[in-house]
Amino acid sequence: MREPGGGRVLVVGAGPVGLVAALTLARTGTAVRLVDAAGGPGGGSRGKGLQPRSLEVLDDLGVVGRILATGRSRLAIRKYRGRTVLGTSEVNPDAPEPTAATPYPRTLLIPQWRVEEVLRERLSGLGVEVEYGSELVGLDQDGDAVHTSVRTTNGTQRTRYSYAVGCDGASSSVRGLVGVGFLGKTDETVRMLTADVEVSGLDRDFWHWWPGSGGALLAMCPLAATDTFQLQVGVSADTAGELSLARIQALVEERTGRTDIRLRRVVWQSVWRFNVRMADRYRVGRVFLAGDCAHVHSPAGGLGMNTGIQDAHNLGWKIAHVLAGAPGTLLDTYEQERLPIAADVLNLSSELLAGRVRGVVPGEGRASDTRQLGVRYTGSALNGAGDGRPGIQAGDRAPDSLLRAADGTGVRLFDLLRGPHTSVIAFGPRGSRAADALVERFPEHLRAFTVLPARPPVPAAGPGSLTDSEGHARRDYAVDGDTLFVVRPDGYVGLRADDPDEAEVLRYLRRLLPEEPADREPTIRSL
Repeated sequence: MREPGGGRVLVVGAGPVGLVAALTLARTGTAVRLVDAAGGPGGGSRGKGLQPRSLEVLDDLGVVGRILATGRSRLAIRKYRGRTVLGTSEVNPDAPEPTAATPYPRTLLIPQWRVEEVLRERLSGLGVEVEYGSELVGLDQDGDAVHTSVRTTNGTQRTRYSYAVGCDGASSSVRGLVGVGFLGKTDETVRMLTADVEVSGLDRDFWHWWPGSGGALLAMCPLAATDTFQLQVGVSADTAGELSLARIQALVEERTGRTDIRLRRVVWQSVWRFNVRMADRYRVGRVFLAGDCAHVHSPAGGLGMNTGIQDAHNLGWKIAHVLAGAPGTLLDTYEQERLPIAADVLNLSSELLAGRVRGVVPGEGRASDTRQLGVRYTGSALNGAGDGRPGIQAGDRAPDSLLRAADGTGVRLFDLLRGPHTSVIAFGPRGSRAADALVERFPEHLRAFTVLPARPPVPAAGPGSLTDSEGHARRDYAVDGDTLFVVRPDGYVGLRADDPDEAEVLRYLRRLLPEEPADREPTIRSL
């Protein structure tokens, strides 16, 4: 047993949530270690839907292009009785087309293993590799550090960290070691088989559904850029362990009434049981919980993985800022903001489950609820005071927009916001002057952009000036005067200041940014 300084942050669990947590930290230059008890990367489609807000997170992390290239945002659902087609509909029939404010309006169907693969490669590019076969077996903490015991093939290591983040799933070791309760219920009578299978006899242009009596359903969804379908089917309460190919084939024949659909191979499988639970705390001292470690849901609505990804994105920048010298109270806002979101998601997923088909697949309709673009942090301690005006306010998601640089080239606002920095967006000369002065005070943590109107009178353009040539930004942010927005690193508005005052904005920024003395080495870098 030894106790070297192992780095600033330990992340436990290398699923999508742990990978996003590690990536959000690593891109700031924070030393992070990512361990997972499994012997290697996980397989299986599992959570196969990325919601629009999660796609925006992945855009911020620089991987959305690869994700979109191997996913599928449009897929018709075809419903059957035996061979008879009962009807065809879209997964999210009310999803709008992309706009300047919302570039990713639709759920993307993509197997979870591929999301993890893309995130691992991005993380590797930042010098962090997942340590598989490394199991957390002990954890305690004092006021200065978290002391962990990690069992590896080379023995047990005792290591000290500044913080630890548990992303190790519903059976979390981290949650158990810090003594956090897991409130909710488990219904052992509701079980579902999810499997990735190679199939003949079905085309890949549809998500095939066979609704049955009493809410029973068999569904087979083609997974883009693979040779497999994800099979989902309810099974009996005594089902446990892996099912044989012959038994799964028999289930398919029984539920579809067809013998022409033939399973060639089972690539991966898992039996899910109805389990809806939530941690009663997201933080114990220097230890944080995220994803399924903190909340588990029904599969209905495809919300579990997505909520976890957004947990990690919310937490990572806050830990990095505090390590760099920001007020420690910033970390209290993680639980304050994310715990109510998980509670709402649990209610929604349970409602979708109860109202439809016992949790087999994401349902049609309710897309505006499941896309998570409306998630907002009402009442957060990080919100600056508002004046009740309509439009984007503190706690709201910051919309994207299409702007023009001085040379006429198009610029997306999301491209400017991307990275670990906080952004100040100024509409008007007073806001622009305040923004420039604030960047001089926080040069390593703050970026400033001035949005100019499309028509005269136009103030002189500075180096960070962009033109709102189509009026998208003023419309989407509901700006009609001199206004300044502070946008947090996770893409949420922290402060809206109409007729902005530099001193007011400075007081706000001191709540979340480290001071930057001129003679101090930068601790957060933008990649």
